[in-house]
Formats: sequence, structure tokens, C-alpha cells
Amino acid sequence: MSKQVIIPKIFKELFIPNRTAVEREKFTPEYKREIKRKLLHGEDIDASALGVKTFVLKGGRISGKTVNDEKATIPLFFDKEPGDIWYCRSEDNTIRRSIFQSLQSTLRGEGYTLSNRVDTDFKVSTSPFEIKCNQTGNVCQFFAINKDIDRTKAMTPPSGKLKKVMLEEANEPDDEKYVEALKSTALRYMDEMSKITFRYNPPPGLNHWANKYYPQMAKRGAILINPIWRDIAELLDPVVIADILKMKAEDPVHYAYWYGGEVVSLEGLVIWSFNRQKHLLPLADLQRRIVRNIYYQPTYMFYGVDSGLKNDATAISAWALYPDSLLIKLSTFYLDIAKERRMTGMKGISHTDQVELMVEWYKKFRKHMEEYGIQIPEPTRERWCFDGAALTQDLMLEFEKATRFQTKAVTDKDIERDNARLVNSFRSGQLFFLDLPENEISVEEYETFAYDEENEIPEGQSDHTIDADKYATYEYYYDFL
Repeated sequence: MSKQVIIPKIFKELFIPNRTAVEREKFTPEYKREIKRKLLHGEDIDASALGVKTFVLKGGRISGKTVNDEKATIPLFFDKEPGDIWYCRSEDNTIRRSIFQSLQSTLRGEGYTLSNRVDTDFKVSTSPFEIKCNQTGNVCQFFAINKDIDRTKAMTPPSGKLKKVMLEEANEPDDEKYVEALKSTALRYMDEMSKITFRYNPPPGLNHWANKYYPQMAKRGAILINPIWRDIAELLDPVVIADILKMKAEDPVHYAYWYGGEVVSLEGLVIWSFNRQKHLLPLADLQRRIVRNIYYQPTYMFYGVDSGLKNDATAISAWALYPDSLLIKLSTFYLDIAKERRMTGMKGISHTDQVELMVEWYKKFRKHMEEYGIQIPEPTRERWCFDGAALTQDLMLEFEKATRFQTKAVTDKDIERDNARLVNSFRSGQLFFLDLPENEISVEEYETFAYDEENEIPEGQSDHTIDADKYATYEYYYDFL
């Protein structure tokens, strides 16, 4: 028999069912068929549309995220409605001594009995790794997900239904694609009462995929739980607390990493002066300026264009020059060509097709700004500034032919100088982003574009909108003024 579970406040949502009986009524067979139809037609359906709740548990050591997630899982074993659990880690050789032993320890700590027989509360098997509730038959399966995106494809819960998926040390797989493979397989067996939890310690390094992937997951709607040791302090031994506080006083950097779950490394942001709180301008604030002064409108527009053809993205940054000399990025166009190739099977997107998409975006951009009360000047007071690379020159010529707009190739590029120009411009308070959803992709690039431990900028980082900003501001600072 289980003893009373002590639940720290920060973890309470893990223990609450996704929905009440009334709320479940929405998820009718017809509703589920419609979701399935959309999936089969290639629409991007989030787990939340299926009713599945996703949690990101981010924290350092001794934060309680593992044991509390396991405690929240125990009632699922005894649920009369059949359904199983997947408990995963990156590598096979870490399962026995980590998640397999951990869940057994948590079950024993709650007063349950375990053996390799059926006369205890739970039956434990090691080939394969499984823990089965003898009362209901519900099973927790343990397996690894790394190296091969197809290794999870053949996994099937014994009941045909999944109530929960847990990924421990979710930062350890080599790439986010292995996490996506696990998720896509699991969703086939989940319903509106199912949960997925990703538990991770942020790796030391801004460029690590996990430090981008999981925060973005939270921005898209996953529930972020960010515990630290203080959230479970009443459950800790005084000796442990004394050691933690000693490290905080003597080694605050490692304290922040080990116990705070913070990203601590020698790496630093390239455009370090950009600050989301300082440089995002709410639309309402800009509209209030217009109300106070009807002439507070863009006097000139600078569009920076960075392009791709097969793998890189094509980005446009729309910067407005205001009467007080502020430059405000009003909108961002972002065409993820690699993603489009994966979705459509195309080899690339031609410059002709890209120009059509760019022109379509431009028309919508002007229309949206007008709806916000922002008057974009005539094309004669606009300048389109393209990357000077030969590939982008072809795009520029196609665009110029289709629109007759003023275009210019930025050939005088210097990485250090151009980065410094953005750093100094944000620091001096001249550059701002209008706080609109279409600019979020650009904000994310600024917040993740970083040097490595050798003070170099590694290849493979997303910086397409940053490059587009460089071309637009180059034209303003060096040719327009």
C-alpha cells in the first residue's frame, strides 16, 4: 500500500490529470478522425491538438525533477483504463543503473513490493527491461533512443496505448532528431490524457542543440518546470544543504551550473548587447507614439536579404528609419529551404519561385503595417540590400526584374566589423525590433548565435536574419547617411 506522497508545489501539475471527464468529451471519434486526416495531408499538428500534454523539466542537480516525475507516474500503473509507459534514455548501457533502478527505488520508497514474480505489487524483468503492475497489467518499458532514428519505430506498448513517455537526461542524445523520432512514434499510441516529459540539465554551451530545442518547445506551448534545490529544501538533509551553500559562496559559477541548471560556459553571445526586454518594442508603444505625433512614421525603408537555394534559409529583414533616427525592424520573412525540401521532396527552391514568395510577403507586409497604423513609404524611398555573393546576385536580378525596386549588392563584408556594428547599435539604443510573432525567429537567432571555447564562430549556427540585418544596416550607416 502506498504511503501519502509529499508533492513540492512546483511539481503539482505533473500529478494532475490532463482533463476532467467533461473536457474529454471534446475528443470525440469524429474529432480524432479530423486530426488524423490533417496529419495524412501533411499538416503540422502539434501534440496539444491531440490533447497530449508536454512538459519540459529543466534544472540542475538535486532539483527533484526525476523522483517527482516518477512519483507522478505511479498512479498510471493502477489506472483501470489500460495503458502503458515508456521510460527512455539515450544509451542502452545507461538504463540498468539509472532509470531502471531509479523507478524501482521510487516504488519501494512509496511502500510497494517488487520481485520477479506475480505475487508482489510489481513484477520486474531485465530481458527486456520492464516493470509490470500485477494488479492491472500496465507495463513500463525501458529503452534507448540514440544513434538510429528508426530504433523506436518498432516499439509498441503491450496494451496498444501509451499513458506517458519520459525521457531522462534529455540533453544526451546526439541530436534533436532522435527525440523527434521518439515523439512521433509515441503520439500514435497517445490520447488526450497522455503526457510526455523531457527532463534535462542544460549543457554548458549556448550552441548545444538542447539549449535551443527545449526552450523553443516551451515557447510553442510545452509546460516548463524549472526547479532548483530550494524547491525541495524541506526534504533535504542539512548536510546536503550546507554543501550546496558552501559551493554557492566559494564557486558561484559551478553552483549556477550544478544546482541552478544555468547555461555556464566560456562561450558568449556574438551580438551580446541585444536584450529581449530592452530591444523588443511593443506594438502598442509604437502606436501611442503615432497618436502623440501623426508624423511619427517611417521616412525610409531598408530591406536586408540573405538567401539560400538548397540548405540555407532565405531571410528578409524589414528595417524602418524613423524621424528621430531610430531604426526599427518591423517584420521578418524567413523561408526555411531545408525544411521545405524535407516536406516536399524537392531538390531546392528556385530563385524564380523565391521571388514570387518574397513579393507575396512584401504585399502582405505593407497591408499588415497599414492595419497597425504604420505607413510604409513608397518604393522610391525603399532600398533592397542583398548579400554580395554570386548566388544571391542571381536572386537580386530576378527580384529586380519582377519588381523594378531599387536593389544593391553588399560586397564589402567584414565579419568582425559587421558584428561590431550591430553590437554597438543595440548598445547605443538605436536598433529595436517591433514585438511581433514574425520577428521571433530573429530574436531566437540573436539569443543563440555564439562563439565557441576557442572564441571562434562555429559553422552550422542559424544566423540568416542576423546577416540580413547586417546588409540593411550597412547600407544605412555607410551609404545612406
